[in-house]
Amino acid sequence: MTWFLAGTWIDASAHSYLSSDLESFFTPWHAALYSGYVFSVLSTAYIKNSIKDYNFDIGILGAVIFGVGGGLDLLWHTFLGIEEGVEPLVSPSHLMLFLGAFLMLSYVFASRPNPGTLDTPAVIIVGAGLSLITFITQFLHPYLNVGEFFWYGVEELAAGSLFFHALLTSIVFVFIIRFRPTKNQIFIMYSMSFFFLSFHSVLGDLELMAAKIIWGIVFGYLASLITDWYYNTQNKRKMQIGTSLISGLYGLLFIFYLFSASFYFEQDMVWRFYGLGGLVTVPLLFGYMIGGLGVSPISKEIVNN
Repeated sequence: MTWFLAGTWIDASAHSYLSSDLESFFTPWHAALYSGYVFSVLSTAYIKNSIKDYNFDIGILGAVIFGVGGGLDLLWHTFLGIEEGVEPLVSPSHLMLFLGAFLMLSYVFASRPNPGTLDTPAVIIVGAGLSLITFITQFLHPYLNVGEFFWYGVEELAAGSLFFHALLTSIVFVFIIRFRPTKNQIFIMYSMSFFFLSFHSVLGDLELMAAKIIWGIVFGYLASLITDWYYNTQNKRKMQIGTSLISGLYGLLFIFYLFSASFYFEQDMVWRFYGLGGLVTVPLLFGYMIGGLGVSPISKEIVNN
């Protein structure tokens, strides 16, 4: 699935940096995407055959939906042309590709050997799932649209993109912590999501690609420290505090990324200190509320898997 997801982001990079050169469906970037899909399907079919599993499950459904979506994408590009701007993310054929890929990831996650715990491949799949959601909402991603933070008049959109993805990271934390992953697995999950994200810049700016990988490693490491605190504290509100810290950390690290981008692109900062502070405190507050999703409203105990 790593090949598959990397191909997805490489295709997104082509739409972002080489849109004027895209004239047909048959491109090297689509080859990377669909070859990854074919490899994933064939390897899964081999495994299912070796264990005599011939049931029609959610993974097969996802593969079929993705295949149909790919065929429709071919027809779309042939008769309607190449999508531009936000269109590649919301066109019917691409939404089918997204749904199919997500169902395939869900199958891999559900097929882990021990349903009560997570092995490392399952953790990577969760990180890939987070990356896939990030992919379909990339028009609202602060790391991919950092330029909006240097323009007057779009502050609301810029801030909203940060808040959305900061809360998304905390929602994933609420989900995965129920399986009691190790702090190293938390590091892998978050850093992998940034790793896939970095491929958005692979055809345009390798320095930006490297920066996203570095920020992902830092975020994953600090998130692992938050996880270590979560396991060792006796605080009754550790779920809410943990998710709050995850969201706030996302905002804080992005501020450092924003200053780095200001230097890299030679742009003046238009955000004042209290605005930058809001990019941390708002995720902290909403992240705390997200943590309530992991707590039983009756017993007040943390909901385990």
